[in-house]
Amino acid sequence: MEYREIYKALERRWRSTPGVRFTDFSGWRQPRGADGRARLLLLIEDQATMQRVCITHAGGSVVISCAPMSGRGTTKTIHCGDQTRAAKELERLFGRLDRAA
Repeated sequence: MEYREIYKALERRWRSTPGVRFTDFSGWRQPRGADGRARLLLLIEDQATMQRVCITHAGGSVVISCAPMSGRGTTKTIHCGDQTRAAKELERLFGRLDRAA
């Protein structure tokens, strides 16, 4: 499975934190890229921290964006390069969000 490490990090968050839900718009909903691979598009709503996280991969690097669910505030963006780094950055992001909440 492509993006396995990202899905594992997301599953750990989902299992350990009440109020985390996510929607996967990858592959079957998004057109396939020129190389034939399905693109990644995950939307995570984290009620514990009141943050919305979006993970995308549409060509170059995997990108993680995070913003308050209220729509007010700053959007933080992390360009990760590959899925291994993205999974690590996602774990770090969840840790930072927990400490800030």
